[in-house]
Amino acid sequence: MEITWSKYFTADVDYYRKKKKYTKINKDILSVVAELKVGNLIGDKLENLHLDEGTAAYKVRVANSSANVGKSNGFRIIYYLALKDEIYLLTIYSKKDDDRIPTDATIMMMIKNIIDG
Repeated sequence: MEITWSKYFTADVDYYRKKKKYTKINKDILSVVAELKVGNLIGDKLENLHLDEGTAAYKVRVANSSANVGKSNGFRIIYYLALKDEIYLLTIYSKKDDDRIPTDATIMMMIKNIIDG
């Protein structure tokens, strides 16, 4: 599988990397990327987005190892499976940051930007 960081994902990672309580965010992301690279589509499929056939979006829970909390209080990564072997990391947010949780419309806008190039 080919994994691509979207501009939104990169900006989100930069946002959290600047905060002292998220110093291990890259390590936390790598655990997800490793699973995706071998074809394990981990996480929950986002059914309410009504994407084209053959595509899907998923939300996966990730522990925040910097704060020593489990997955339930860690990060959420939303990714988009564009084709059988192409995955885009759309966004990452901390469960504790209510104001950074993306809406379905925001996720669809991110996907549309990827599709439109």
